[in-house]
Amino acid sequence: MKRLEKVIIGLIIGFTFPLLFGLLSVITWFYLDKSESRVLIYLTTGIVLGLIIDFKFLQNWIKHRFDLPLWFISGIYIFYNICTYGFFMGFPVFNILMGLIAGYYFGNRIISNKIQSQLQSKQINQVSLFTGLIMTLICISSGIIGLTDKTIGENIQGMLGLDFEITKTMI
Repeated sequence: MKRLEKVIIGLIIGFTFPLLFGLLSVITWFYLDKSESRVLIYLTTGIVLGLIIDFKFLQNWIKHRFDLPLWFISGIYIFYNICTYGFFMGFPVFNILMGLIAGYYFGNRIISNKIQSQLQSKQINQVSLFTGLIMTLICISSGIIGLTDKTIGENIQGMLGLDFEITKTMI
């Protein structure tokens, strides 16, 4: 299990920087260039920059995965929540899975660092509060989209393949 855990942690952290810099480079292209012939150059540059960061730091991050700074872990958590939110087009149900991953990680972090039982419950509460706060922000943004978008009912109906009309009251 320890080997599988290292692989999964490695994949989660390893995909972060190529994905982040790839997205940032495409955003840069969109706002500064918009030439369709150069979009792949921007994307490739961002991904390669992320891979260089992985090449330099990833082994150490995996090795010290339970000693990484909380701001680093929180940043990765927020980034993947944003990606999940965008991938599922503002449908926040799948963001719950991110909380499960965070709980699993912090449970292993508590065990690995042999944190005293008095501090364990405090840390568990802090992680729960943080993930709950992020989920609250995601749900609020979904609610705003749901209440202001005129075609949200049709979008949900099409996404879920429903044979009945989704009304504003249902949303």
